[in-house]
Amino acid sequence: MSAKIKSRQAFRPTAVQTRSAADQIAAQLREALVNGSLRPGDRLEPEPELASKFGVSRATVREAIKMLRTQGMLHTSRGAKGGHFVVTPQTRDLAESVSETFGLWFEAGDVSVAEVDEARAVVERACVRLAAERRTDDDIETMDAILVGQADPSLELAEFLDHDTRFHSVIAKAARNRLLELPMTAIHMVRPRTNVILRRPDRPAVVAQHRAILEAIAKGDPAAAEAALDDHIGYLARERRAAVAARKRKVTEIPLKTIAPVGADA
Repeated sequence: MSAKIKSRQAFRPTAVQTRSAADQIAAQLREALVNGSLRPGDRLEPEPELASKFGVSRATVREAIKMLRTQGMLHTSRGAKGGHFVVTPQTRDLAESVSETFGLWFEAGDVSVAEVDEARAVVERACVRLAAERRTDDDIETMDAILVGQADPSLELAEFLDHDTRFHSVIAKAARNRLLELPMTAIHMVRPRTNVILRRPDRPAVVAQHRAILEAIAKGDPAAAEAALDDHIGYLARERRAAVAARKRKVTEIPLKTIAPVGADA
């Protein structure tokens, strides 16, 4: 029996007349992606036609398109066959948008270091278990290359920490679950803020902890991968407690907005 093909409703722009016209246009286009009236590969109508249907200027349409391009939802190409094309948002693009929201929370002083650590631990435990089951040879090779580079004693601190973030981001990708990869990537993007409250890291210890996680993932052992991650997180928690002791406050009481290095440069 042949499968029924679900028809899709045509996307019909609705005129907007408020000061946030560009935001509303972008919202309508995002909703069209969600409900299927616009799909990856579709080309938007030319800007003059969109402006006429939305009841706004071309400048407003261009502003909305710029928003969606920044969010990774549209791609613009030039030439006779060019235009604005719908694309599937990539995890990195979405994560950057989410991390910007995190940044606003941090600036408002509403998020503590402990919340970031807790979220990271919960999500990454799932990621390492799935990575142990789903990783590819390429994933293992990429993680190994990162750790070889991280072990270089000549690295500047910022470079060492960048290797750290890249290593954990590859784990999230190896889990092959974008709904887990997205928050994990976004959390790693804001970790530079929490890293400044650590003492100078024991680099060989950190690399060894990373290596233990990698070996467990390579062996396809989810329980061992989670245990190795817990050892790593436990080390970071101890370092964090030692660093905040000088502040005479609990880590749950330190909003990220107030963080400044104390007796450390990590």
